[in-house]
Parts: sequence; structure tokens; C-alpha cells
Amino acid sequence: MKLHFLLLTIALLVAASVSAQFTWSNLAGAPNNGAKQDGIFFLNKDTGWAVNGSGRIFKTLNGGSSWIQQRNSPGTYFRAVAFINAQIGFAGNVGPDYFPNVTDPNPLYRSVDGGNSWVDVTASISGPVPVGICGIQAVNDSVVYAAGRVGGPPILIKSSNAGETWQGSDLSDYCQMILDVWFVSPDTGFVFAGTNLNVAASSARILRTTDGGNSWEPVYTSARNSEIMWKAWFPSRKIGYASIQSYSSTSTQRYIAKTSNGGESWTELPLVNSGIREFGIGFINDSVGWVGGENTGYQTLNGGQTWTSKNIGQYANKFSIVKNNDGSQTAWAIGLRIFKMSTSTPTAIATFSGEKPAQALVYPNPAAAGSYITFSLEKLPGKMVKAELISSDGKFKSDLFSGFYPGTRESPFLFPLPVIAAGKYHVRFTDEKGKQHQQELIITR
Repeated sequence: MKLHFLLLTIALLVAASVSAQFTWSNLAGAPNNGAKQDGIFFLNKDTGWAVNGSGRIFKTLNGGSSWIQQRNSPGTYFRAVAFINAQIGFAGNVGPDYFPNVTDPNPLYRSVDGGNSWVDVTASISGPVPVGICGIQAVNDSVVYAAGRVGGPPILIKSSNAGETWQGSDLSDYCQMILDVWFVSPDTGFVFAGTNLNVAASSARILRTTDGGNSWEPVYTSARNSEIMWKAWFPSRKIGYASIQSYSSTSTQRYIAKTSNGGESWTELPLVNSGIREFGIGFINDSVGWVGGENTGYQTLNGGQTWTSKNIGQYANKFSIVKNNDGSQTAWAIGLRIFKMSTSTPTAIATFSGEKPAQALVYPNPAAAGSYITFSLEKLPGKMVKAELISSDGKFKSDLFSGFYPGTRESPFLFPLPVIAAGKYHVRFTDEKGKQHQQELIITR
């Protein structure tokens, strides 16, 4: 009982410390049009684009401190944006006959000069042409997917030559509208959809392909009506999340969907029981992420098991997250306004990111001084009673824990690193029989 109480106390203290790092701020000079804005994309911590339903495209070269308007097209509803590199990018228009005052029939535009000019790509699409686009994914320098739309029809288009030509596919055998698209590789990916054009009769659905969109299979369908999938995020190859947008008037419980096996199957996790409408979703690693809502956002530090309110602005519809050269990350969320968050210490949040090496006891490695490391002790026999951090010259030594063990069931377990000099260290574990196990750890500043 004492062990579990101590473990819980440390976990809560660490969670509070981790949460304090994630402070979002409103970018006062960022674009806004008095309504929900839908699309944002950053190549790096400085260069990014934002689009909105007023037909405007904006670019920033300083992380969002100031913006340049690159396009103003009344009658166009720009809903999604993505760039392959600093020059080649795409902006999706939701299309006519769904939202009022949208008259532009061209679903997708391409730029080859960093967004200074845009050209309609409709003539380069073979096969079914989407009425509108709600999601775009630039998988690599050549392969790009775009799909839509809310209200149907459900059309996916793919380019294998950086957007010069496209091939369309009609997915109406599987769904009736597509709200987002996410590919983890050029061939393996997902569309996030609704099963019926009438939202009151729709269930949320996720489709998966492993052959570049030639064939599809449903891997998740909600058991409730009045639902559609909205946005998705994969922080790593195996872990993925998606927001389920509900229009139910009979239930106030809201959910997200999560996969832990690369999208082969999905489970539902409760978000909040408040009747809110979910919008975008974004994760900086497998455990830490956010969901946008009508009046506020929601944050999780434990992979969606629990959520707390977090001010990321109203209607946060899309996230963009980049990893910086020093290991830190920067995130933006676009909705009524644009909010920004930067991690306070390099690699602090990388503790949770990606998949650990098969035999690692401690990860990430390297790790930043003052950040957090994870112990994963499943492969060690016995009960660990001590963990020490020791410099390679033996002049520095610090107990990370003593007198208890993070057992197999509690592993992986999160611990803070002290703020110490960069260099080569060892993390040494001692079990209840005095046997020691250790791993080299590189600490950076």
C-alpha cells in the first residue's frame, strides 16, 4: 500500500510538472475572420501557412509573430493546407453547396513558389473529381493525398509526382463523407469519415488501406448515430488518435478513438460528458495531446485516459506540430484564433515519443538535462530497489529513486532528470538481491 501510494504521489507530481510546460498563448497578430478557421501547416518553427473560410491564405516566416496575406478569394472556403517543402504546397477548398456564399468549384490549388501564387489542379485529376477537400497529407517529397468532403461525396485523390497529376477514387462503397486523411507511409493510411450524408443517421468510421488506396477496409465504426470522424493524429507509427464529432441531442458523453497497433483496430476512450462538439486533435508524443472544443480545449498527459480543460482557444480545428533541431517541439492550433505552444526544455516531452529500442531500460537517449526520462524495466528480473545516475568519471552521483521499485506492472515509469552538465552518464539499477543493471545515458543541455 505504501509503495503504491508513493508511486501515485510521484506520478501526480511529475504530471503536474509536465503539464506546466505546456502553456498555449494567443498569437495576437495572427489571422482571424471572426469565425472558426480550419487549416494550418508549419514546415519548421518559423515557416508556416494558415487558411480560412473567407478565401484567404496567410504565410509567416517568424513562427506566427507576423503574417503576410498571399491570397484573398471571396467565394472560396479554404479548409486544409499542406506543403511538401518551402516551395510546393496545396490548399483545399470545401466547395459549393454546403456552406453559404461558397461559389468556387475548384477543390484543390497548388503552389510552386511558397504560396505566392496558386493554380487550380482540377484538369490534372483523372477519375472521380472531389467537390471539395477537407484533409491533405503530404507523405513525402512525391506522394500527396487529399480527400473530402463534409456533406459528400467521399472522394480521395492521390499524386505520386508532387501534385503534377492526380488519380481520384470514389469511396462511396465504404462511407458517404470524408473529413480527414492520414498516411503513415506512401501505401498505408486512413480516411476518417461518416457513414451517411444525413448526420443524424451517420456513424463515425475509419477506413484503412495498405496498398496506396487501391483497396480499403473499415477498421472502426461507432455504434451510435449522429457521429462523424473529424480529425486524426499519429504521434508514432503504432499510436494514433482521432476525434469523434457528435451531434447527438440525447447523449452528452463524447469520445475519441485510439489505436495502439498502427491502425489495425481502434478503441473508444471517453473525453468529457458535457455535450461539447469536438474539433481538431494533436499529440506531441504517444501520451501528451489536445482536443479542440467549442469554448475551450482538453489536454491529456496519459494517452487519453484522462482529460482536463486547457485553453487552446475556441474551435481549435487543426494542429500543426514540428520537432526542432534541439529536440524541443513547437505546436500551433487554429480555430477562432491561432494559439501557439513551445516545450520549455529540449526533448523534455520526447520521453514519451515514438517506440523505445527493444532492450532499452531508459529512454529517450540522449536526453536533456532537466527533462524527463522513462524507465522500462519489464525485461529485468526481480524487484528494483534503487536507481542511481552516475557520471562516467564517478564524480557525480544522484539517487533517482530508493527504497521502492517501479515494478513490471507500473512500467514504463517517468522520472525527472536533474539540471546537470552535459556528458556521458550511467543509470544503474539495483534489485532486492543486490544485483546491478545499468545503461549508458547521454545528457545534453
